[in-house]
Amino acid sequence: MDAYLSQEAYKSLSAISLISSSSNSDGFLIGHKRGHRFFVENIFSSVNGFFPSLQKYHELDQFYDGKLFGFFSFKPEKNKIKKILAPFACGKLFLELSLNQQNKMSIKSYIIDYKDEFFLFPIKLKQHK
Repeated sequence: MDAYLSQEAYKSLSAISLISSSSNSDGFLIGHKRGHRFFVENIFSSVNGFFPSLQKYHELDQFYDGKLFGFFSFKPEKNKIKKILAPFACGKLFLELSLNQQNKMSIKSYIIDYKDEFFLFPIKLKQHK
């Protein structure tokens, strides 16, 4: 299983990283899954902590015609991650983003999985630059 990050999505994430070197943004991944690959077509920046309630998450997913299939976070904190380690998010993609000292963006990709408890399982990420 792996993920592909489109040029559009990469540019949007890069733009968020340019806004502030101490970016603490969260958001959603929009796209589709084909076979064992997640295709991230775009992103949607959201409130800190992804969403205010599970109901609001479902409403937003309906708004995007069920194409919300993951989350991203710059500098994710344990409380944020804990919020998405839940049944509704199992099988979804999570991108952890960080900036190095030269403000170059680094991306780690995971699948939210479950075995006795929910956890982040690392997967490969391919990106179009």
